[in-house]
Amino acid sequence: MRKLLLWAALLSGATPSAWAAEPDQPSPRILTLRPVGARELRIEFNYNFRDTIVPPFEKEPAFEGKEIARGLIPTVPPTPLVRNITDRELYLKPDHGRDFTAGPLATYKSQCDDGAHVYFQNLRVSSERESLAIPYTVDLYTYQHGCGGWFMVRSGWTGSLDLDGRSWRLTIVDNLDGRIDAADRLFLEDRRPADGMSVSHECPVPQTLFLGGHCFRLDCAYKAVETGVALEAALTEIQLPMGELKMEANGCRSLSLCEERRILFLDKPEGTIAVPAGRYRVDNCVLNSEPDQQLGLTFARYDREISVQPGQATFLRLGLPLRNTVAVTRDRNRLHLTYQLVGAGGEVYRDLDVRNRPFFRIYKGPLRIAGGTFGFG
Repeated sequence: MRKLLLWAALLSGATPSAWAAEPDQPSPRILTLRPVGARELRIEFNYNFRDTIVPPFEKEPAFEGKEIARGLIPTVPPTPLVRNITDRELYLKPDHGRDFTAGPLATYKSQCDDGAHVYFQNLRVSSERESLAIPYTVDLYTYQHGCGGWFMVRSGWTGSLDLDGRSWRLTIVDNLDGRIDAADRLFLEDRRPADGMSVSHECPVPQTLFLGGHCFRLDCAYKAVETGVALEAALTEIQLPMGELKMEANGCRSLSLCEERRILFLDKPEGTIAVPAGRYRVDNCVLNSEPDQQLGLTFARYDREISVQPGQATFLRLGLPLRNTVAVTRDRNRLHLTYQLVGAGGEVYRDLDVRNRPFFRIYKGPLRIAGGTFGFG
């Protein structure tokens, strides 16, 4: 019977969806994510070491008297580059070829030089997957000599998810390899918060996403559209064994918990919340910002594991009040002071507001003998 139905669909001109639901399974929500300038994803590279240095390519222009370095942008296939250090230029082969004397060649001029780094902006590269050319925009930061530094992927794919009267923006940044997995980044933003203050979380792209009390399997694939290429995200609601979190999270605006490739986003985490059972670490805790805070407090880490058992309740305390702590160690006549801003559950935060940096003073009796401020965090 299924063969007859499929044959009838083909005769009628219908195209079966790549994310078609199995029998007795809910149909997935399909989001088409469009290209967008996105938050950056950093990729380190170093072609200066003996084991990774890139030799001359098959054919290159004459570079007599020029200082030259070579590298590969980690697209699929890799995109060769030649850096003309003397003339402050960068040459790319957008077709992934190794002949720099024929075919397309893109030339970029360095944008700045801070005395240590050279910067090339808006490099256009692509990866090839199943006949699709997936485009990316990349910035390159390298040292003044050689070929070592980092790429910043500045392009991504974004779309909106409407869920129970709430609207969420999902943005995915691919690490240039043309497939979506844990090496890529997901940015999730509450688009229309009730108080007008946006909340955003960042994490590796998960396989399982718990959002607004719903648990979804997330599958992503690139596809051709009229305007070029889009990223299609399929969210299929699934059922998992559940436990409970008894939350005491004073001042906590939202919370994310992570277990391998499962991420839980908890909006306004307070009271008793049903969540999928698992062993989690705190990935992010967003505190309410004070009106005069420019950057606010940023979650740094929480060293404890949260174990949620099926049908059982687990207590979790985070958030306010915060306390200033200083650990002091001594090495002969040298004192080392380590400052931390610690939350109610022992989690650590950073405060990047330079106007209110924590400071210390050291006295010997009534005499002040030293003082200063701590760095960020």
